[in-house]
Amino acid sequence: MSSVDVHVFSKQAQALDYLSPDDSEVSEVLYGGGARGGKTYLGCLWQILRRITMAGSVGFICREESVKLRDTTVVTFFEVLTDLHLNSVVEFNSTRLIANFSNGSVIYFRDLKLMPSDPEYDRLGSYGITDCFIDEAQQICAKAISVLKGRFSVLNGKNPDGTKWRTMPKALYTCNPRRNWIYTDFVKPAKMGTLAPHRRFIKSLPLDNPHVDQAYIDNLLKADKVTVQRLYFGNFEYDDDPATLCDFDAINDLFTNEHVLPKPARSCSADIALKGHDRFIVTVWEGNVCRIVVDEVYSPGKQVYETLRDVLKQEKVPRSYTIVDADGVGSYLESFLPGIKEFHGGGSPNNREKYENLRAECYFKLAELINERKIRVICNPDQRERLMEELGALKQAYIDNDVRRKGIIPKETMKIIIGRSPDYMDALMMNMFFRRTKPTNGAKMNVKSYSTE
Repeated sequence: MSSVDVHVFSKQAQALDYLSPDDSEVSEVLYGGGARGGKTYLGCLWQILRRITMAGSVGFICREESVKLRDTTVVTFFEVLTDLHLNSVVEFNSTRLIANFSNGSVIYFRDLKLMPSDPEYDRLGSYGITDCFIDEAQQICAKAISVLKGRFSVLNGKNPDGTKWRTMPKALYTCNPRRNWIYTDFVKPAKMGTLAPHRRFIKSLPLDNPHVDQAYIDNLLKADKVTVQRLYFGNFEYDDDPATLCDFDAINDLFTNEHVLPKPARSCSADIALKGHDRFIVTVWEGNVCRIVVDEVYSPGKQVYETLRDVLKQEKVPRSYTIVDADGVGSYLESFLPGIKEFHGGGSPNNREKYENLRAECYFKLAELINERKIRVICNPDQRERLMEELGALKQAYIDNDVRRKGIIPKETMKIIIGRSPDYMDALMMNMFFRRTKPTNGAKMNVKSYSTE
């Protein structure tokens, strides 16, 4: 085989340039953002070209679920092989999902679903790879990507004609919009001009693909607002997950709801962090207007007590309307500040029939007030960005189970989504303790009897 003709459009060509062995700076490329941007075709094309030009190299093609991997990505893989007239150089094992090339190169097709029985992805530990293509990367947890990066070891070899090849680790992630690690590591830094030198983000939208049928575009534009924003405009701020509790526009309005005016009733909520733990956040509320008055990476125990004591005094907040996280390092504060409330997220909610625990009840109340534009938060730009990220990760658990009481996804899952603890959102959530309503037993009726005599 002397040469292969490859036809790609400009965005795909740009990605292939970064992914070339000739580029010694870029090792990770995020490609996509919209529907029909040629994402899967690009990934399969890149993998095939790498295998036929680097004898004995090893590639990974992955998706979250094996069924979708077989039904979509593998199908596109064979389409690309046919377009390149290379079917004869590949032997595919459909049982083990392995493509063996005649020059000794291999592509493994694997799922990256997070399994409780394998949280560290030990099933990937025996592989040595040259590069990887992660299809629909927004569905993959960051842990899987981290483990895969540790498997790059087959980085040089020898071709049949005697020439040697050498490459640096390369990874291609294709995606539709989602506010998780792809947003934190690629999209947001690219927007801010702070993207790491070894990374590139290429936004590919439907109109970038000259082969997209106009009828598809017309039909896409008739979809709901969230779908249009995500798949036509490639807007990563919109999340299509039905479990998401807060509307994105409502999250944006949270900081400009000037119709929400301060009221005399003052309260305080604090998420406590000592050295080596998250952040120390204190919020003061005047009615439904919230101000973030303390924001520290960590504080010594005595300083936490003194800071909170001083805030309550300066802001004239009664201790009975002060609540702190008592599930962790904040559990000691009540003994120093008697009268404050302790928040236990696993405690009983007011409405035990509806909510799984106190944490769920307060988070649902927070989402309700945000979506109804009844809260205003005053903070600096960095705090605003962090709080928006955290609220985007606020999701309902067991959404497909209409029998269970309402719950919230675990905090550890939120940390996986945003890459850190949701401390700002936790501080807001705890203040909902004072805004809960007790369920009633229904209407009561007084029955009087009248004498007919």
